[in-house]
Amino acid sequence: MAMMDHKNFLISHLRNSFVTSDDTGMCEMIIDIEEEDERLKKKRVDSSLSDSGVDSSDNELSHSYDILPDMDYVAHRRRSNTAQRLERLKKEKRNQSKVKQISWKDTATEYNIEEKGFLFDKKDVKKMTPQKEHTKKGHSVLSQQLETSSNMGENPFLEFAKFDGRASVGVVTRKIDIFLTMAPPEERPYPMTVTVVVGNNTKVQDLVGLICWQYTNEGREPMLNENPEMYCLHIAEDDGEVDTDFPSLDSKEPVSKFGFTKLALVEKEMPTEINKQAYVVTVNIPNRGFNKFQMDSMSITMREILERVLKRRKIRVRPGLEYNLEKQSQSGVSVDLDASLACMDTMEFCLVRENSSRGDVKQDESENTSSMAESLTSHHYKSFIVSMVHRLRTNTDVQLGISGEKIEIDPVGSKGSSRLFRQRAVTYDADSIADCEVIEEKNTGKSVFRLTYSGGHEYKHHDFEADTEVCNEIVHKINNILELRLSPIRKDFVTNRERKLLRKRESLNFSS
Repeated sequence: MAMMDHKNFLISHLRNSFVTSDDTGMCEMIIDIEEEDERLKKKRVDSSLSDSGVDSSDNELSHSYDILPDMDYVAHRRRSNTAQRLERLKKEKRNQSKVKQISWKDTATEYNIEEKGFLFDKKDVKKMTPQKEHTKKGHSVLSQQLETSSNMGENPFLEFAKFDGRASVGVVTRKIDIFLTMAPPEERPYPMTVTVVVGNNTKVQDLVGLICWQYTNEGREPMLNENPEMYCLHIAEDDGEVDTDFPSLDSKEPVSKFGFTKLALVEKEMPTEINKQAYVVTVNIPNRGFNKFQMDSMSITMREILERVLKRRKIRVRPGLEYNLEKQSQSGVSVDLDASLACMDTMEFCLVRENSSRGDVKQDESENTSSMAESLTSHHYKSFIVSMVHRLRTNTDVQLGISGEKIEIDPVGSKGSSRLFRQRAVTYDADSIADCEVIEEKNTGKSVFRLTYSGGHEYKHHDFEADTEVCNEIVHKINNILELRLSPIRKDFVTNRERKLLRKRESLNFSS
């Protein structure tokens, strides 16, 4: 009872009870500070009394506990040191349960091969005599690998290796997962990671070439087409499924414009007509130039070729003025129009009028055909002022610039034109133009012609209105450029148009 009545013991017992029962740890920190304050206060009082005899103020020694920003009063309570030690002991116990201790024991008996098998049987290491023979001849293992690698062939996409960012330092790169749609089905869900150097000069087509280079470098199968323009990039899901709702990425756009991390390499679906072998027939018109025609097969008759020439040249056949075809190498000998092209043994012919020689073919004044000089000068730049026809608003005046490389449409400035409906300037590459023809002739002396161009996966067009003479000049100039360039888009458009006409004729014949 004497111990329980002692003041210091009771204070120590109460403080210890608070510390052990408080999970937040606050009591322990506050009590320690109070004890420290008491010691400091007593020490200063003693020193002050001994020096000046004046007691120091209690306000100088008393202060509240500093509130720190990491105390987290509202979020959660701090765990006590005891709880933290118990948690560490439990964690160490769980880790120790996963460790298995095996004590090493020396065996007195020797290892018996017959009883325990041949796991540790001694083996004789034979000398590498073939390697010595190669060494004598001067061929090392490295030389053999170099000879083997030289027979593997070069990577056809080597020019795109400069866009590989895996070994680049100090440049901006981006990692993109590429799903390969041409890979075997079991490999399609696993993408190939490509690291591309991102810059203003890195286009989407360069990324396609880099993918093809890494694909070939890793020896994947099947082999890719050596033309990287045969492939495009589509947006892909996380499981590799191609999102066909969106078109492919524009090959001319920079890679930095897009932020997709998963793409799919897809082979373009080229028209079957382009994949087939092309048979190009050349028909010369004396003093008038020439025309080239692409045929799907050699079974076409010469009469059909003659009809195409007359239609292209807009030559009207009059009674007594019939036309025929001759081989370019045999002057004066008309070919059999009912024979096929395969029977001619040549692909170059000449258009002649019956009862006339090649030098006597003249152009009628009413016929609107192009001459050889006109065909050669059609590539020179020339501009025209025409009106662009719109469906839902009034026509706008534009300047149509035509050359052998491109066609430009520039709006003509007008003070009264609205900014909302103002025509923007556009430029089309000559190889993207599919056709140009007059679609309407008006009684007012004006005509409307249509310029058809390739808009990605479909054909689009612009309609223009001008004087009939100006329209005919523009149409002939553009058609001469198309005939001389023979672009794949032009071939595809002409083939599809002739196929539609043939189906229409067959349906009419069947109905009659």
